Amino acid sequence: MDHRQLAFLCALARERHFGRAAAACHVTQPTLSARIKQLEEELGTPLIRRGRRFEGLTTEGERVLKHARLILDEFDALRSELDGDAPVFGRLSVGSVPSALDEATAFVPQLRRTHPGLAVTLRELATGALAQGLETGDLDLALGYLDSPAMAGFAHRPLYQEYPALVASREHFELPRDPDWSDLTRFPLCLLTPEMQQRRLLDAHLLDSGLAVAPLVETDSIATLGELLRNGVGVTVLSDRLVSQWSALDLDVRRLPGGGARMGLLWRAGHPRNRHLEAALAVWRGNEG
Repeated sequence: MDHRQLAFLCALARERHFGRAAAACHVTQPTLSARIKQLEEELGTPLIRRGRRFEGLTTEGERVLKHARLILDEFDALRSELDGDAPVFGRLSVGSVPSALDEATAFVPQLRRTHPGLAVTLRELATGALAQGLETGDLDLALGYLDSPAMAGFAHRPLYQEYPALVASREHFELPRDPDWSDLTRFPLCLLTPEMQQRRLLDAHLLDSGLAVAPLVETDSIATLGELLRNGVGVTVLSDRLVSQWSALDLDVRRLPGGGARMGLLWRAGHPRNRHLEAALAVWRGNEG
């Protein structure tokens, strides 16, 4: 067994496709398949459920994957300790909630300039999926809501706050200059579905205000919500940060009273930081300064 075999298994678990995993590891697909098969033979157990395509890991494969990620993190930490000036190579996996994507995409060019050997996978994910990705090791770093219960226990660094805003198409609705939460009862509402973090934040504000609303339309798609607003189906409540990404829709945005939601970087606590993560955190710290 060697660390390359473990890296191939981790790549396959992340990409869920032999061809993409091989490309990510810069080897041919037959090479990746053969080395994982060799790992199975050395461990004496199947690690992959094989069919016409990759169908996931076996129970034993999931156990090996967990250890493989720890071993690779330790290996990376050792290599960094022995040669901290060596260039950073490999792939950094970053997840972001939709409202923080502008922050993530602005960060990637600086990271690539500082570490040209480091490739980045950037995924747009809901809060629950971010937490799961960090827990399993599929994500090295996340941008999300620091105070969400799903994020409890992760190491974090605050970045900024999001504030709730009443949002509507200027063409179809006239919003009050200084809206209150009670103004939501005056308009037809298009809202995200209850499992979405933005909706959870809205429901918390409504509960604090003693209000109940009945949305006209609910959707779990941010893009669909934008189209509903553009077509004048209703108004919504979203973070001011997210709405700023929709400048082409000509929306009226009025901040609502109340505190903001803390946003920041999150990563696994209690694990050795690999060089990819250390590099990313250092660049981000430089941007803040």
